[in-house]
Amino acid sequence: MKLYIPTVAAVYDRCAYLPALAVGILFIANVTPAFAQTNLAPVPLEVVPNAPAQPAVPEKVDPFSDPLIMQIRTRHEKAVAGDKKEAKALTTDLEKWTQEQPMNFLLQAYLGSVYTLDSRDSWWGPDKLTYLRNGGKWLDAAVASAPDNPAVRFVRAIDYYELPSIFGKGATARDDFQILLKQVDGETPSAYVLNTETQQAIYLYAGKSFYQMSQYPQAKDAWVRGYKLAPASDLGKKIGDELMKLK
Repeated sequence: MKLYIPTVAAVYDRCAYLPALAVGILFIANVTPAFAQTNLAPVPLEVVPNAPAQPAVPEKVDPFSDPLIMQIRTRHEKAVAGDKKEAKALTTDLEKWTQEQPMNFLLQAYLGSVYTLDSRDSWWGPDKLTYLRNGGKWLDAAVASAPDNPAVRFVRAIDYYELPSIFGKGATARDDFQILLKQVDGETPSAYVLNTETQQAIYLYAGKSFYQMSQYPQAKDAWVRGYKLAPASDLGKKIGDELMKLK
């Protein structure tokens, strides 16, 4: 089975990305307000505070097992790997699908994630910042509308974990992972049944997030629990490699 890394949203060459973004920030600070407010992408839908739980069935399977989401995941992985053409095509499709399915908050989260990739791929500083802001708006609105959907929160958590620290999203990613771990561990009741692969992915990236925040005991605890689920799996081996950092 292919290694499951569902939403690594911003595999930046950070040394190349940050100077270009800095130029964009400086540029925006010196342009007219009208230009600074220009949007390159649709404004996110309104947060739906009392949105019905999804999917609307008694037993809610792993949201990542949905056939459309599986296709999006595969295409997203190509975009993450640097396929700019795929990133733009996926942006176009997700903009269409989110309009057609306004209550599908996982689609909205993926749209926010792919906007982050568009920020990475854009060559002009102001465009980078605009795409990045739009991505954050979509991600935050999706989580606010479906706070109990682990897939929606996981998309945002990894996206924010991958962002350079200058954007100050590390704490939000850590908090998202803490919520996800409580759901996976059964401390917080969840209507969703996540498969082993998704659970291991949560443990892997939760540990990475804690490690990034210098919370080493929490990182080790997450990795140990994830490793025990399936030590021989691709993700189990990845977690084992991470545990070696703490030896």
